Amino acid sequence: MPKYHIALSFAGEDRAYVEKVASQLKSDGVDVFYDLYEEAELWGKDLYEHLSNVYQNMAMFTVMFVSVPYRDKLWTNHERRSAQARAFAESREYILPAVFDESVDIPGLLKTMGRVSLKNRTPEQLSNLIVQKLEKSGVNLQRPHTYADRVKADVDFPIAKAGEVGRIIKALKSYTWPVQHPAVIKLLELDWSKISSDETFVLGRNLYQCACGGERKAEGTLSSLRKELASLPDDRAIDLLNGMFFEVYFDSAGEFRGRRLKSCCLDKLLALQTVKKYADSIAFIRRALEPYGSSLLFLPSVEPEKVIVNLTIKRSDPPVVKSLKIGDRSLLSDNPKNDDLSTRLWRLSYQSFTLKELHQQMAGEWGIPIAQLEIAVGQSFEQKTKLRLPEGTSIIWPVSP
Repeated sequence: MPKYHIALSFAGEDRAYVEKVASQLKSDGVDVFYDLYEEAELWGKDLYEHLSNVYQNMAMFTVMFVSVPYRDKLWTNHERRSAQARAFAESREYILPAVFDESVDIPGLLKTMGRVSLKNRTPEQLSNLIVQKLEKSGVNLQRPHTYADRVKADVDFPIAKAGEVGRIIKALKSYTWPVQHPAVIKLLELDWSKISSDETFVLGRNLYQCACGGERKAEGTLSSLRKELASLPDDRAIDLLNGMFFEVYFDSAGEFRGRRLKSCCLDKLLALQTVKKYADSIAFIRRALEPYGSSLLFLPSVEPEKVIVNLTIKRSDPPVVKSLKIGDRSLLSDNPKNDDLSTRLWRLSYQSFTLKELHQQMAGEWGIPIAQLEIAVGQSFEQKTKLRLPEGTSIIWPVSP
């Protein structure tokens, strides 16, 4: 029986993309051969012989990441020949080409072989496609950190039948601080060995909404989240964090919130993006958000994405913002929707502000860590100078032109 569902064959120059694929596959329960996951196994082995065995005998499929470095490197050619030997011996689909550069010809890889282009495909999208391929091949994946519909739409969660967990959730939903405070304490003191994955997920959702509602104990828990999660079993810590992330982006019916994200404490969650222990949680929320990526400023990532706001200024007295964009999406409107007026950014329509103040307010209202938000000014400009928005305009959630 193969040891791996999937083996990944790639050049080191393409590692940044491939590592995200490997992480997503792992979070989906795929047994994946990715060299950095196998350091202990590879240590001391004859790599020429061992890698030949992996790509020829130990995987159900090999995903081959085609690029110029892949074509030209010694080790990738060794992996390729081993995979091709398997494909030739079995006369069935085994190599799954994923192509960075369509102009590259790989010896023995026929143009008639089905392949996918990576030109406009994210690592998460490729991972999802690999999972679909496995499932269509009869593989039953045991996906960790999947949750019942009744907790993703937590309005359907049977609070009355859930015992102590149900009583805690009911108190957290009370929107009354004196009731919520002892409930948060009880939540943190639960015997997690007796709490299910689904229960932990819905507890995470309600803990987060308490923090957003200003309950002090919940706010304190979010402020020291890494420390609090460290006191939980690893799986329950991931489930609790997943519930909190889900609450940011999805409402009580499990529907995507759109521009009305519950982002008040999102920066506290995003502080864990680079903590390797919680990579599965980042993969979970990225997978959930994949269909809505075009509606968001960024997705949580183990390599935090920069949100770059491009600002141009009209040199007048006082200086006036000429344009404010993220990519080709404008942040200025003379006819904002009610959703845009739900943040405090509308106040900037009536106030002057410095670049630092604009930076802080945009980051705070949209839940973007300060370090992930950059305002790029198109000309030299004194940082302390006060700016104004064009008369009658407001800053809005970015929309496509």
